[in-house]
Amino acid sequence: MKLNLRAALPLLMGVAISYSACKKTENKPQSTTTDNAAVSQASAAIGKNLAQSLVGAFGGASIKDGVNPSTTFKAASKTKVQSTDVGCGFYTDNSLNLVWNQGDTLKATKTGGYSYYFVCNGAATIGYNLVDSIKTVGSGPGYSFVYNTVQKYTVRGLNTNNSNFSLNGTMQANADNNYTKPVSATSVHVTYTFTNLYVHGDDNFDITSGNATFVSKGSFNGGGWEYSGTLRFLGNHKAQMVFLNHEYLVDLTTGATTPN
Repeated sequence: MKLNLRAALPLLMGVAISYSACKKTENKPQSTTTDNAAVSQASAAIGKNLAQSLVGAFGGASIKDGVNPSTTFKAASKTKVQSTDVGCGFYTDNSLNLVWNQGDTLKATKTGGYSYYFVCNGAATIGYNLVDSIKTVGSGPGYSFVYNTVQKYTVRGLNTNNSNFSLNGTMQANADNNYTKPVSATSVHVTYTFTNLYVHGDDNFDITSGNATFVSKGSFNGGGWEYSGTLRFLGNHKAQMVFLNHEYLVDLTTGATTPN
């Protein structure tokens, strides 16, 4: 298993650009309040964070991994690697140190570690337990970023080929971006607790049901928020987000949010 950092870095660059777009929509500083502008700004940031973190954009495991080890994790020589006939037991690497450069424009370093425990039925993998802590630090033209992901997942296959699977657990997804023109910064930190997510792999990993709670803290343009709320996954790559008696529909393919 080799690290797919070449594929991951465009995701990282897209994350920073998307938060830059969010920040540019608000020119006036916002305080930590519950006014409509602050709530709308927070909902947009949380929606993007949810959509991006679920697919590993901040460096962690992705729902698109199914019941397999994440392609964003490097398999060191001391790490057991799943094969077609043996896919059971512990797979651990606590010394990730991965560096990738794209010319002089985009640079990233990924550090941390992960521990899988693969569950089998006979010789067939039917799920895993995962604990990871991943930090990605990088820079591109006009910006720098620090992303931290901590995941504690329990994933189990629900059919014979594991194309449908459940996910339970927690994820902390923190994204901090700094921009030079103009000088500004954004910060979005969200911790999710997922309960009974049902993922349909054959439909582009659509989450057809399940619930979550979240606690978020963020800042844009000198102001910020601290909100908690709930998520209900609806299928068709949509989720309902509720906090402060405001309800939004989140597009899980783009992260876009609309009042519901």
